[in-house]
Amino acid sequence: MIQKHSNCFVIIGFFLTSSFLGSAFVVDSFGVMDPNLLQSTTGGSLDVNITSSPEVISTDKEVKFKINFLEPGTDKIQVHVDYDFQVFKNGEEVFSAAKQINQPLLHTAEGSVTIPFMFSSPGSYSIKIPVLGINFIPINPEYAEFKFVIK
Repeated sequence: MIQKHSNCFVIIGFFLTSSFLGSAFVVDSFGVMDPNLLQSTTGGSLDVNITSSPEVISTDKEVKFKINFLEPGTDKIQVHVDYDFQVFKNGEEVFSAAKQINQPLLHTAEGSVTIPFMFSSPGSYSIKIPVLGINFIPINPEYAEFKFVIK
């Protein structure tokens, strides 16, 4: 009887872990980023695709992150998006593209943007991309978040 319950906990633990990892930004042991990262914003208004160049992410080398804002469920670029690009380390903000130019948000007319960033040290990071407007119409803030570890 106890054995049955312990298997249940293992299965539940697997599903909880799988759900958490589903939103993770995959960087393998060599620092190579999964090239097909796509996530819907929390409110479902957009899909966000992010890739890095180079694909190998390491500390003290600039990485260029390309972000494509897509109409939900399609590969069609969504134009005129108000957004920010934020990097957090261990839950604390270490970078905001909008704050770099002393603005509350950024705008892309093309729906695609490339943002450079350099990781200064290993650790647990997340990239959060808040979206605040689409086609010049403000929306309730939504975001896509990608979590990962730099070794």
